[in-house]
Amino acid sequence: MLNEQIRETIQMFRENLPTEMSTLIEQGAGEISALDIIERALQKGDVVPSFELNDQSGENKGLQSYLENGPVVLTFYRGSWCPYCNLQLKAYSDRIEEITNSGATLVAVSPEKPGALDTLVSDGVAKELTDMVTTDIKFDVLFDENNSLAEQFGLQFTLPESHQQLLEAFNVDVERLNGTNTFAFPDPATYLIDTNGKISWAFVPNNYRKRAEVDDILAALQTLKN
Repeated sequence: MLNEQIRETIQMFRENLPTEMSTLIEQGAGEISALDIIERALQKGDVVPSFELNDQSGENKGLQSYLENGPVVLTFYRGSWCPYCNLQLKAYSDRIEEITNSGATLVAVSPEKPGALDTLVSDGVAKELTDMVTTDIKFDVLFDENNSLAEQFGLQFTLPESHQQLLEAFNVDVERLNGTNTFAFPDPATYLIDTNGKISWAFVPNNYRKRAEVDDILAALQTLKN
């Protein structure tokens, strides 16, 4: 299970990172969980904003074109530097056929510009992060410049100072990766959007170390069919 893998990764970091880094991780995690993201975010029954964003090859992709083929599973993630995001992308890629066979299109959205892995490597980012990057992604990944879509969904937040320090310690240059120095990121929410543009299922964790399980996505798709 995805969240079990995440918990194992959390424990690995606790056991291997210097105490000061672990302290910054836990401090920031608590500050993020205290935000009012769940109260602000779009939820089940809401109509989602229509959007058009570029994919990793620069091709423009729109929500309406996706919905013409059936419901859309839309998931937000922070970036390739985030180990939990990479675990999520791999878990979803590994089971993409199950999602597709259920009639849905899976689409990921990130504020990170295309070519992020090359940037991470050239910047000399810590191997603890680059070794976990998922490159074989079997669905569209769209570039949400300046978090414009995440903001419309009510998911955007500013990374706490403790986690900003942590990224700097890992040599992650957010401005080079995202094209902005705001340290703004989306909560890693996942939505199931019906063909009428309404949200039929929502997972808004307000916790970057929790992600929607594929089994729960498939169950939501089955409920939508029924």
